[in-house]
Amino acid sequence: MDGASSGSKNVSATSITGISHSGFYTDDLDRCIEFYTKVLGAKLEWRQDNNPNPLIKLYIGDFGLSIITRPKDEPKREIPHSIHWAYRVDPDKAEETIAYIKSCGVEVEGPIPHRREVGLCSWFFVDPDDHRLEIEAKFASNEIRAAVVERAKGQENRHLGMHGADETKRKMY
Repeated sequence: MDGASSGSKNVSATSITGISHSGFYTDDLDRCIEFYTKVLGAKLEWRQDNNPNPLIKLYIGDFGLSIITRPKDEPKREIPHSIHWAYRVDPDKAEETIAYIKSCGVEVEGPIPHRREVGLCSWFFVDPDDHRLEIEAKFASNEIRAAVVERAKGQENRHLGMHGADETKRKMY
């Protein structure tokens, strides 16, 4: 469907400038706020407690997280491994950022080098509600990335099974 067929002559796919936010349920709003503000430096934009399902809006950079308390009658569903949020980090701060996340008591898998993109490297972990998160750094070269991977040798925590497809996750449990 193009802009002309929808009735607007000035709108096209190039009008989209980015991603605004994503939303998900949590079982404990306070625990969720604590994790995202402490571990990822999120800023609490607003909180609405006078709702049957209290909700918040957090921002990490300019990406919003609309987080809603899971309704009591809503079953918790397993989230496919492929659904996750990846946060970009300055490559010069990547190792320092991961060290900080680990110092918060979070188990981290990685660094995992991406073989299809020059310099790309990722670390994976989960939030308290088991949502898979990723920290991604794009190093200037594969050689710099290889040095980062080498420095972490023996600390990758590959046993966590967070990198890879759902088959990897199923094999872990």
